[in-house]
Amino acid sequence: MARFGRRRSEREPQDEGQPPAPSPRRTTAVTGAAERPSHYDRRAELIRRTPLTSTGTVRLTFRVVDDRPFVFFPGYFVSVESDIDGVGRRHSPYCILSRPARAPVFELIVRLVDGGERSGYLGSLAVGDLLAFRGPGGHSMVPRDPSLDLMLLGTGVGIGPLLCLTGELLADGFPRPIRLFWGLRLAEDLCLTDELDALAEDHPSFAYQISLSQPPPGWAGLRGRLTESVPPLLGNLGRCDYRLVGNGAMIEEMATALGDQGVGHEVIAREAYFNGRHQPDPAVLAAIASRFAATDLLAPSALDAADLFHLDRPLGKRTTPPKR
Repeated sequence: MARFGRRRSEREPQDEGQPPAPSPRRTTAVTGAAERPSHYDRRAELIRRTPLTSTGTVRLTFRVVDDRPFVFFPGYFVSVESDIDGVGRRHSPYCILSRPARAPVFELIVRLVDGGERSGYLGSLAVGDLLAFRGPGGHSMVPRDPSLDLMLLGTGVGIGPLLCLTGELLADGFPRPIRLFWGLRLAEDLCLTDELDALAEDHPSFAYQISLSQPPPGWAGLRGRLTESVPPLLGNLGRCDYRLVGNGAMIEEMATALGDQGVGHEVIAREAYFNGRHQPDPAVLAAIASRFAATDLLAPSALDAADLFHLDRPLGKRTTPPKR
């Protein structure tokens, strides 16, 4: 697996007192045409890699070394350029795990997939290697309405931006309760629980629960996919702001089910890492709807089931009053 550039220690030193030289711009050769500049001209050095699970999840810590501002909000991502042997250049977005106050240091949480070219590239980086990237950019996950409770649902490495958001809001004194539900497949996928426990201990307004779709015997946490385990736990739906991150299937199914329960689309933010075009099956949506315990909203699906959307006569048609 190819690595980008040289280690920082191998680069030419700058003359003292001189402004830093502009970051080199990578170029893409085009046959028969002039070279085209790459937008991936930012540089960060890998300063630490921390294995988090035996199933391939790692935490990568980078320091920006291009002397340009690195400003972001929870939910922002960096787009990484990888130059893969036999494949060419590929670009992949990764949401930032660490909080903004740590910039220009930032962290990514990555699941290394067997045969995965892009995650494999990041997994091949050694401490001291340079990363070519673009950003940060994206949409802030910070709530606009502080009067609503915050409901966070994430799967897999989707915990990254949600942990960043939670830490930032709690440090700033967010006034409403925050509940985080994290969906994983196996107990071996568990990580970052020390940090989550510390946030919950220091801030009574924050609570989190983990749901395993393939739990081991004796597992005391939630069981099943988030669309199975979470709806029965929601006492109300209308006083919440929602953030859904990770598997696009979970996101589309949950977002559609919440909408069918009467939740407005303006309070449901989505960030799909894969399965972004998933089309929920009506039978699956019906099963999810049946699990919701909350009854605080007027749900169109419930009205339709009760035959309240069906009219006895066409709209605008007047009935003749009975003769006396």
